[in-house]
Amino acid sequence: MDVIASATMEVALWEVFAQSRGANATVFLATVIAVWVAARFSSVSMDKGANMMAKVLCTAFAVSVFLFGLNLGGWVTGTYEGHAQALAALDAANGDVAIGAGSQAFIDGMKEGGNMMGTVGAWLFYVSGLLIAVLPLWIKTSD
Repeated sequence: MDVIASATMEVALWEVFAQSRGANATVFLATVIAVWVAARFSSVSMDKGANMMAKVLCTAFAVSVFLFGLNLGGWVTGTYEGHAQALAALDAANGDVAIGAGSQAFIDGMKEGGNMMGTVGAWLFYVSGLLIAVLPLWIKTSD
């Protein structure tokens, strides 16, 4: 592959990555709102003296938000891993033409553990959101 074709393909891969990150960001914002809604539903239900059915429904909603967040984590991880694999395949197809330093650093970063900070942050966010929404429904905190 010549230098121009390689550079064009590399830029195109980064454009696709940016587009997918934008879509993932939109879904993340939706899940942030959903976590808030789940916590708010639980809070209002408890203020109104929720019966068992309301507690079960609020818990089911909070768990569904948590699972949707985990699903989003899979999408984000897949985006990162797939992009690194596509760049590595381009590098292999290039032969003697090297890919950009940023692309190589991205590939190397994914080999060294990927997006660990984002993964841990997402787990902390969604687990704490689930607990904030569910624990007050089932654990009496005041008399």
